[in-house]
Amino acid sequence: MSTRRVNRSVTRALGPLLAVVLLAGCTAPGTGGAGASQGASAEPTDVTAAAGSGGSTGAGGTDPGVTDPGVTVYTAATTLLQRDGADPVACLGGVLESYPPQCSGPVVIGLDWDDVADAEHASGVTWGTGWVVGTYDGERDTFTLTRPVAPDAPDGLELTDIALPALAPLCDDPWRGGDESAVALVDGPDGPDLPPAAHDAANLLHERATALPGYVETYVSDGVSEFNVLLTEDSDVEAAHRSLREVWPGWLCVGSADSPSSSEAQLASDALAEHAEELRLLGWGPDQVSGTFRVSVLVDEPELRPRLVAVLAPWYPADRVELEAALRPLPAGS
Repeated sequence: MSTRRVNRSVTRALGPLLAVVLLAGCTAPGTGGAGASQGASAEPTDVTAAAGSGGSTGAGGTDPGVTDPGVTVYTAATTLLQRDGADPVACLGGVLESYPPQCSGPVVIGLDWDDVADAEHASGVTWGTGWVVGTYDGERDTFTLTRPVAPDAPDGLELTDIALPALAPLCDDPWRGGDESAVALVDGPDGPDLPPAAHDAANLLHERATALPGYVETYVSDGVSEFNVLLTEDSDVEAAHRSLREVWPGWLCVGSADSPSSSEAQLASDALAEHAEELRLLGWGPDQVSGTFRVSVLVDEPELRPRLVAVLAPWYPADRVELEAALRPLPAGS
């Protein structure tokens, strides 16, 4: 593990979430391989010509705009993508950020690329972003637009930011048993950084921390040098602190919380993976700092949450299972 300009949470990128199909900036199942597409055009060609004159209705050319009474209308902010000769799709499961991008998702019926303000075309792919409004057919995996794609959210839709867990220090005396002079920060290319020797020590810290009984997570409060090691609530925090001080002289806090261990969180992820295709999951994984397990789905159907809770019950109580749907019902009158 390199700690150079490390994210605030170290093992969030290294631990159980490596088993996740998801969560942001990654490709959904069924997409193409990683890496930039070979031979990308230096100058995008005309979008309308590439996607088809006047846009594309996709999947049979059904006319959008008519919604049967009682049918739920959904909305989402998404990337839209169409390969030449194929139907356009909504990238609701994530996007592989190559050039051009890659993704999979429901076929979009009624799309007119002229409505997508930032649409561009390269190497046989047209893509852009916007808010879509329409109906979803789970059996056909299609999304039929009932309004043109728009750059802004529909009126009346309440937008909420996903709250990130607070990564506050776990103690008030982080230099207890340490040596501040041994890890004095230096000027790096991206700002303050650990000296080279301290990077080696930080790697040893991470290796020893992950081997501790009841290990949950390691995170860095300031993104550089303030290492916090979180253990399960029944762990011996003092013994862990003494062990870590043998390899790391810098800023260090060790604490405990009512969270599953890292290995238990991995078991939960593996258990849910066995049901991912059946339940049409877009992504899933633990947030070890908050002690929650987050699941991303296309549509939040009534029978879905009880099934998720049942699978995760050996490790997470029902109130620790958080469900997020990519397609949100459009409020009446919006």
